[in-house]
Amino acid sequence: MSVPDFVDYYEILHLSPAATFDAIECMFRHQAKRYHPDAGATGCQEKFKRLVHAYNSLKDPEKRAAYDLTYERNRRDQKSLISGAESTADDYEVRHRMLSLFYAQRRRNMKQPGLGTVTVEELMKMPPELVDFHLWYFREKGWIQREPSGPFAITQTGVDEIESREAKRAEQLNERITFTPSVTRIQTDAPQNPALSKSSPMRGSIGTM
Repeated sequence: MSVPDFVDYYEILHLSPAATFDAIECMFRHQAKRYHPDAGATGCQEKFKRLVHAYNSLKDPEKRAAYDLTYERNRRDQKSLISGAESTADDYEVRHRMLSLFYAQRRRNMKQPGLGTVTVEELMKMPPELVDFHLWYFREKGWIQREPSGPFAITQTGVDEIESREAKRAEQLNERITFTPSVTRIQTDAPQNPALSKSSPMRGSIGTM
């Protein structure tokens, strides 16, 4: 049972996965009264069916044990999905490094320009499923293509892409290291103190003895 089609019985019954069998029984009876088709305004046949199915799956110890294994596996899958979503900010740099490998290989050996997926996994130190994702992206963009012998090799479009990126990086680097110092001039509108100016005439006279 995969993440998309997984049904959380504990959520349906408003229970913790650590709930006792007595708690399962009590909560089922409480909600069954509310959602039973004959309950009037609160009745809901669809919700009632879901409650019954969840209850029947959890009240039996063997069925619950089997379900709990699926439940934990689904939780791990969800955590992995969340973790993968949080790491997408690094994908641009990862793809840049990976495409650079294909660029370097074709530049180094035009007769054997391709790299196998296992080689890419080892060089990038990445799991196969993540490498497959980036290779799929490269193929969709037309940056790589599969060679007749099997490995993937960078295309002319891929070469243009990596060289364009490098040119942008160099331009950004030049912009960061270029520094034009500004000259700060201190100006004041206040008149100078006449007593401190050599050119100012002396005010008053010196008395005689």
